Amino acid sequence: MLLQIPSISSIPAQYLGGVLIIIAVVLSLGIYRGLKGMKYTKTNVYRRPIMYFVVTLFGLAVLNPSYIDATASLATLIAGYIIGRRLAGGVKFFDKNGTTFYTRSPFIMVIWLVSYIARFGIAYAYPESVILAVVVEIVLAGTTGMIIGEAHHINSSYEQYAARFKKSARYNS
Repeated sequence: MLLQIPSISSIPAQYLGGVLIIIAVVLSLGIYRGLKGMKYTKTNVYRRPIMYFVVTLFGLAVLNPSYIDATASLATLIAGYIIGRRLAGGVKFFDKNGTTFYTRSPFIMVIWLVSYIARFGIAYAYPESVILAVVVEIVLAGTTGMIIGEAHHINSSYEQYAARFKKSARYNS
């Protein structure tokens, strides 16, 4: 391995509950904001996919994957991107106090959440299994691709939304 980092199973039992509560709160807030609306800026849209991409690369680097594993990760990342572009149809835009907000696709958020929880569960249940860790990282590469595809879809949809909004504003003036 290139780098040895502590796994979730190495967290002392008395702290594990607190760590899981913090993770649950962060995930809950992210889901709430994704469903209720986040302020639209290109930075906001691409910040999360970039962070997940970096985490995915880091996770793979830690595992020191074979070329086949790295290729499988890249393939699932690309497939995830295509799926994310197609399934991000639940994205909606709305204006509040002159600011544009957007909601994310619930379907993609659920898939990401399930894979994220599975990652922690497998890391806790099988901390020594490198094969399972690589499989989980490959799946996470796919969900990262979905989130990147969703971000691209959000920006494309916003351009259409903004064009309609400007067009209707011209007719109303």
